[in-house]
Amino acid sequence: MKFKKICILHLNQIGDLVFSMPFLRALKVKYPEAEIHSVIRPYLQELLEDSPFVNRLLFRKSGIKDILALLREIRKNRYDLLVSLSGSEECLFLTTFSRAGLKVGFTHFVWDFSLDIKEKSEGHPGWYNNGKLLKRLNVEIEKRDYTGLISLPVPEKDLRDLIGDDGFNFQEGFVIISAGTSAGRTIKAWEERKFADLIIVLKKKYNLNPVLVGSKDNKETNDKIIEIIKERGGANKVDTVLNLSGKIGLKDLCYILKQASLFVGVDSGIMHLASSFDIPVVGIFGPTDPFHVGPQNKDSIVVQKEEMKCVPCYLKGCQGRDCMKKLEVNEVLAACEKLPIA
Repeated sequence: MKFKKICILHLNQIGDLVFSMPFLRALKVKYPEAEIHSVIRPYLQELLEDSPFVNRLLFRKSGIKDILALLREIRKNRYDLLVSLSGSEECLFLTTFSRAGLKVGFTHFVWDFSLDIKEKSEGHPGWYNNGKLLKRLNVEIEKRDYTGLISLPVPEKDLRDLIGDDGFNFQEGFVIISAGTSAGRTIKAWEERKFADLIIVLKKKYNLNPVLVGSKDNKETNDKIIEIIKERGGANKVDTVLNLSGKIGLKDLCYILKQASLFVGVDSGIMHLASSFDIPVVGIFGPTDPFHVGPQNKDSIVVQKEEMKCVPCYLKGCQGRDCMKKLEVNEVLAACEKLPIA
């Protein structure tokens, strides 16, 4: 079966989009003449607008009027194939009434009744599940990881111009620290004091200045890390601490990630962006399963208390959070020491 027009409904988060890159690539390799459209949340635009695997972006905004307008656009395009990587009711509603020739996605009773091909999603959304859909479509999988698949144009500015010249020297080695989580996933957080201690040690041992990243909602967490560094006398050892929480867009974040010597952070979309650019990555994991959502580049290490019987718990939550609280600084540092830090 040949498809001339393909539509992909993506999930909402950065990490989920990064995990979909091998899926998009496989479809483009199989159907090089096909026109592929990606339906994404608007804030993810910068990650796909330069992709060689996508011909057009459609935006899924919130609100009934916007959803109905998107549905009209989807129906007008008469796709030969529509794949919903999201099992949400909203995406399956769009799929059901899309008028696509072949509808593919994950089971979600009763909303999956219109799917011609359906697969059960196991664990977290990620490459493992996406790969199952490709197999059902008889699409050969040549590349199973997302490393190197996010395309960026040559930056028009140097790194200091991207953030405003505040004295931070990007020519020296620096470590990206991603400590923040989304509001609904604070169970994945590692203590600020431990991040602060790690930063001080990384500066002393590798002369790495920290760049703290995240959304504007993570600014409080990152500010607290900086405050603890100062309280512990680390300010005398750490020349510059740069807090970029909520200050830059995704594309500028990608430019900075590509130049970093090391990334250390909790399981997050930013971790997967770092991994996609093949820099050394240390992922701090607690309740989530690295089999499904671990970093995918070669120079990456996951630190997790694997002996705990409750891990992974798929973010169902608990009172103790022992999986994160019992992870110590020396364990994360040991992982950093195993990587080729530039």
